[in-house]
Amino acid sequence: MKPAALLLVLTGILLLLYPHVNEWMADSRQAQLLEQWETAEAAQVETRAGRDYKELEHVFQQAEKEQAFNSAPEHPPESKGETDPIGLLRIPAINVELPVAKGASASILDVAAGHLAGTAALGAEGNSAVAAHRSHTYGRMFNRLDEVETGDLIEVETGTGTHSYTVFQTTVVDPSDTSVLRQDTNGEDVITLITCTPMKNPVNRLIVQGKIES
Repeated sequence: MKPAALLLVLTGILLLLYPHVNEWMADSRQAQLLEQWETAEAAQVETRAGRDYKELEHVFQQAEKEQAFNSAPEHPPESKGETDPIGLLRIPAINVELPVAKGASASILDVAAGHLAGTAALGAEGNSAVAAHRSHTYGRMFNRLDEVETGDLIEVETGTGTHSYTVFQTTVVDPSDTSVLRQDTNGEDVITLITCTPMKNPVNRLIVQGKIES
């Protein structure tokens, strides 16, 4: 084939391929941007949740001091709107029924379990983290959370209905270990319950996790 004819053929092929190549490049860039956004969003979620989680160190230590000296809480109560319940948490195996409020400040945890900012909404896909105190009074708050076993039921009642989780893991972690807040749950609905342990000198975190069985 003559060079001129070959050039015409190649030019024609390139013209035919150009829209497909251009589309492929656009799709690749779009996928890259989506991944970049999702990674950044996940990082922001982890940061917000981690901040609330680390703040629990101060909240739990302060509560331990107040209980040890049998003193009243030093922090003012939240306003009514800030402590409005967003759900109800039940653990039948240990006779727990607690309102859940948004946030995990000291004043919220005085009266309810707290949903950590940056984690999935109660009953939603992802990892929803809820913290509560272990009161020295038997049967109050998460006092008996260490008695929960694999297979036990956790129920969360929200405005969208009642969500039932089955406990699949209980563990004790260091307060700096935020891996329990990870949102990459492979499309599963997970709830993570957090409290301090041991009861006196609570230097670690007791973690109980459940998931909705499909």
